[in-house]
Amino acid sequence: MKNVIRYLCFLITLCAGTAWAQNVTGTVTDAQSLPVPGATILVKGTQTTAVTDIDGNYSIAAPAGTTLQVSFMGYITQSIEVGPNTTVANVTLVEDSQELDEIVVVGAVVKRGDITGATSSLSGEKLKEIPTPNVVSAMQGRMAGVYIQQNANPAGSASIKIRGTNSITAGANPIFVVDGLIMEGNFENINPNDIASIDVLKDASATAIYGSRGANGVVVITTKKGSRSGEGRVEYDTWVGISEFTKQIPLMNAQQLFDLRVDAFANRYIQENPGADRQAYINQITADGSTVFAQYELDTYRSGNSYKWLDEVVRTGVQTNHNIAFSGGGEKGSYYASFNYVDNEGLLKNSDFKRYNAKVNLVQDVKPWLQIGSNTTFSHSASSYQEGSAFGVALGGNPLLPINGDDVYLRYGEAPDQNLYNPIKSLTIKNDSKRNRLTSSNYVNIKPIAGLNIRSTFNADITEQKNFDYTPMGTGQSLRNSMDGEAHHWRYSELNYQWDNTISYNKVFADRHDVSLLLGSTLMKNYNDYTDVRARGFASDDFNYQYLNGASQRENFQLGSDFVTQTMLSYFARANYTLDGKYSITGTIRRDGSSKFGPNNKWGTFPSVSASWDIAKEDFLAESQKINQLKLRAGYGVVGNQNIPNYGYLTLYRPTVSNGQVIYQNGGLMGNPDIRWEKQKQFNVGLDAAFFNNRLSVSANYFNIDNEDLLLSRNISPSLGFSRMIENVAALNNKGIEFTVNANIIDNEDFRWDVSANISSAKNKITKLSGDNSPIYSFGGFTGTEIQRTGNLIVGQSVNSIYVFEYDGIAQEGEDLSGIDYGGRTVSPGDIKIKDRNGDGVINDSDRYVVGNVDPDYFGGFSTDFNYKGFGLNAVFAYSIGGRRTSWIYESYMGSGGMSAAHTDLLNRWTPDNTDTDIPRAYNGGGRFSLGETDHAIQNASFLRLNTLTLSYSLPNDVAEKIYLKGVKVYVTGSNLFTATKYKGYDPEGGDSYPMSRMFVTGVNISF
Repeated sequence: MKNVIRYLCFLITLCAGTAWAQNVTGTVTDAQSLPVPGATILVKGTQTTAVTDIDGNYSIAAPAGTTLQVSFMGYITQSIEVGPNTTVANVTLVEDSQELDEIVVVGAVVKRGDITGATSSLSGEKLKEIPTPNVVSAMQGRMAGVYIQQNANPAGSASIKIRGTNSITAGANPIFVVDGLIMEGNFENINPNDIASIDVLKDASATAIYGSRGANGVVVITTKKGSRSGEGRVEYDTWVGISEFTKQIPLMNAQQLFDLRVDAFANRYIQENPGADRQAYINQITADGSTVFAQYELDTYRSGNSYKWLDEVVRTGVQTNHNIAFSGGGEKGSYYASFNYVDNEGLLKNSDFKRYNAKVNLVQDVKPWLQIGSNTTFSHSASSYQEGSAFGVALGGNPLLPINGDDVYLRYGEAPDQNLYNPIKSLTIKNDSKRNRLTSSNYVNIKPIAGLNIRSTFNADITEQKNFDYTPMGTGQSLRNSMDGEAHHWRYSELNYQWDNTISYNKVFADRHDVSLLLGSTLMKNYNDYTDVRARGFASDDFNYQYLNGASQRENFQLGSDFVTQTMLSYFARANYTLDGKYSITGTIRRDGSSKFGPNNKWGTFPSVSASWDIAKEDFLAESQKINQLKLRAGYGVVGNQNIPNYGYLTLYRPTVSNGQVIYQNGGLMGNPDIRWEKQKQFNVGLDAAFFNNRLSVSANYFNIDNEDLLLSRNISPSLGFSRMIENVAALNNKGIEFTVNANIIDNEDFRWDVSANISSAKNKITKLSGDNSPIYSFGGFTGTEIQRTGNLIVGQSVNSIYVFEYDGIAQEGEDLSGIDYGGRTVSPGDIKIKDRNGDGVINDSDRYVVGNVDPDYFGGFSTDFNYKGFGLNAVFAYSIGGRRTSWIYESYMGSGGMSAAHTDLLNRWTPDNTDTDIPRAYNGGGRFSLGETDHAIQNASFLRLNTLTLSYSLPNDVAEKIYLKGVKVYVTGSNLFTATKYKGYDPEGGDSYPMSRMFVTGVNISF
């Protein structure tokens, strides 16, 4: 009976035609025949939908006579008519140039393919592989020529440098352009979940349209837009992570430190009293009543205890992230809205970070020739910080001192050290910060005729920041400085607005001449001001920083404020011509006028030209199945740099009152009305190639940048009434290479394996300084006259050179040292010797030399992606080769004589019984060369880091649909799982202020 009913139903369906639905199956692929998972199939005019699985397959019930709409973000929506016999409908999606091949530059949209300069790209999906709320951190190791250094400081963010160092004093940070809005800081407020793509513009040809703003490279971020398929989409992504320190400095325990102090004091005693009984002296200082050890230290040593103060100020970190996004649209517009919440409980007690982000992107076709759009983001962040000395003091706390939160200061020996504030009390100091930021880019685009776009864009970037801190009365910080409690308010406000107006024309003539023209102007203005107030003398800590009126030390009030305005007006033009899709030439010119320069040099002109030739499209290779692209590129251009202090061309005076008289004083800087733009003359040549149906692609670049008219501060005669003046006197050359390879090694129905790798190098060399090119040394130290290891400028060397003495081993007993004058230093058996490099018999500054520089010889990253059915395994590595670095924390603990924390490497120190070592003897006192003064302390900063390792599983679509979802992905990720390095400080990249953190994350992504 059931079979009869089925047969009747089948006949009715055939007769009714469109009255009943039929099952349609198929596969959705892209232009390279690769499956497109997650594509939406909609029966037009109904609510019936389906989503392709990981292999691009779908199945949907659709009546004959209806239309299937197949859509996926970044591709043109395809329509399929369902006939009475349609059971299989395979679809090939074509990339939508409006989504994938265009980026927004200054007030205009340009095709990626029209950029003939050096660029690198990263998709938003790749960014999401690293669970972090910081977009810069997520970029590390993913793009050639982009050097990113992580920052372990809870209050800091990762730094980014493109193609090395191209200025001595005028900064090295690139600009970020988010949907056309130029940003120069606070990149941590960008939500990585909102990003569709990142394009890094690296050479003058690519950055010339930004003129002076693009001197250090440009990071163009395009955020997500809604699809015009007619169907709404909701995505929810959440993860939680547990973090811990990746490394602890191995310090001596109480018993080891006790023995070190004994050795150090005994060595000094014998040095000053030759022939004395060493053991008798040791017995004396380790007995009750010792003049070297306090009684509590003797008690701790004898009991075998050891105290770790660091445990009092650290904890396990917890991070959570929630992101929900809504997108969709119709024939005349689209929308994208997202909300993001980040909560980071740091590894340091009292260090927390919360961020709330909301974003709305709207596009609407008002008329066929008129389009409007808005990209608006609001961000609110709230941070609290641990007092700056707490971590360092706790780390170096005396392991012989029992932990006590009541003492004001820590100590080694009997007397409290007023430099060592009790870190437990320091936790009572409040440090809070709040920041609100609103960024909005809004445009009107008129298209009067095909190919012609007239666009006006107004951008605003508004920041309000408030920092508050309070130092309670009972803390060492307050007592030492007679504060009686101190409250501090710092408020900062900034408004940037940018108005772009452009006319662009794009047309293809005779199917072979592709012409693109752009003409525009940009007006940018920045207002910023701050107010700084410090008040002391509070009767109670109850109100902390919230009640300044309670301060009684009115004579100790400290007030500060400033208001700054800067303006830039720019005109630019760009022309691109492509013949037969294989020969391209691009020319750009921009003229900038900046308020940072005086009337003599306010304007600068910056041209560029580039060309490319895709050999793979020539007739003799057109039929090749193995070579898909073979594009040669070359470009040359000039860009400027205006990242100098405001009003440097003016002499500024500030009024002060002295003895009832008003006096105008300058800050020591004499204005220079002839100050002018720093200039970069850049040459770039490159190759982009793709093979085997684009399964293997490579990109290579060589660049040479001559930086001229670099700004330096020159000391001038005090008789002029000033101490220094800024002048354009220096020159710097920077050259390097970049290489990227991407490969799809295995690609079949069940298994896919992709790998990617890049390597870069950028080396700079000073070619000119002021006057006779004499070195410009950086002085400092206790006397202020000692040459520092870094910050010295020497022709022929890197800006980032390290300048030190050469280590010549450890002096041994019986060694004749009389032939060298050590400049007042003492060198005895067990002490460090310095090599007399110039052979004059005297050790002085002439024996210093450049041992290396902090810039790596090579840096980059590599990644691998495995996908088997619904399972995925992804690993991302970053590396750096050849850089050198100082480590103040290692050197500090290696210089201990037992009256401070000590590194365990000192267990291998020189003694009469252990002479085969490179570590000097312990000594209580000065007058000797320290490890940090020699090249022996300069460390190899090379490293290999596993940034992330992720295991994921995507639920099959048919299973997801049963629970009314379109997609479910669960994953676990480990970040900073290991770092292979010889560096003995905390981290070769993050430095020594704080250790880097390792995090273990579990998360889920749901769409419906």
